Amino acid sequence: MKIPRAAAIHDLSGIGRCSLTAAIPILSAMGIQVCPFPTAVLSNQTGYPKYEIADLTDRMEAFGACWAPWYGSFDAVYTGFLSNPKQAEITCELVEKFRAKDSLVLVDTVLGDHGVRYPIFDDEMCRQVRRLAFTADLITPNLTEACLLAGEPAELAQNLQTRAELIQLASYLASKGPEVVVITGIRDGDTVANLAYSKGDSRCFWESNQKIGYTYSGTGDVLASVLCGCLTLGRPLGEALRCACRFIGLALEETASAGTDPREGILFEPFLKELPDSR
Repeated sequence: MKIPRAAAIHDLSGIGRCSLTAAIPILSAMGIQVCPFPTAVLSNQTGYPKYEIADLTDRMEAFGACWAPWYGSFDAVYTGFLSNPKQAEITCELVEKFRAKDSLVLVDTVLGDHGVRYPIFDDEMCRQVRRLAFTADLITPNLTEACLLAGEPAELAQNLQTRAELIQLASYLASKGPEVVVITGIRDGDTVANLAYSKGDSRCFWESNQKIGYTYSGTGDVLASVLCGCLTLGRPLGEALRCACRFIGLALEETASAGTDPREGILFEPFLKELPDSR
């Protein structure tokens, strides 16, 4: 049996379930070989007051050159946190090197949240991430990032109220390249919703989770990882989104019950067996 392979271009944080520490166990549990391509190594994720980072920008091109002769293309190429515009530029090149005609390219566009662009990023970073995102098959911005990708101010995220407005935003982003746009983390009363828009048939899917306790770090990474796995395995978009939200819902309940520090992320490990796999 052929094992699907995914190139995961993300940072690695020692503490905090996010980026590679979310992608590797989730995709592996789904029967997909994860080939980590680290963009940076952090002592802990950046939600903590202090962290140390080893930036790997200067090594990325050399790493990619080593992969090319032996690995060639992948069934999925999945990108996440990038620390500077040069990394986004290199990642564009890596995506083209690693993708095949039928590969899934998923870009998780990490730029901001809660109506604010992250202070470590500037306009040039937004331009480069936008360029990368518009080469993808699927992008998973939160609402703030969706506004930034559309060339709008981050604060617009605080004013978008209706599903019609959100669908219009997703449709606009899809018109720039991606076949599927999933806008995540939409605050909707006492729930947090996710909207998936498919350009090919203009279908929309809307799935929500009950808001529980705190805002937990890395939840978007978990969602994107499950979506990546499901779609790589050939599952339909609506099913993939339901699966991701159900998985997050189970983990959120466990996390709230355990009283876990929100910066550690959600306790998804007990529920890995609930995920579909390639068998």
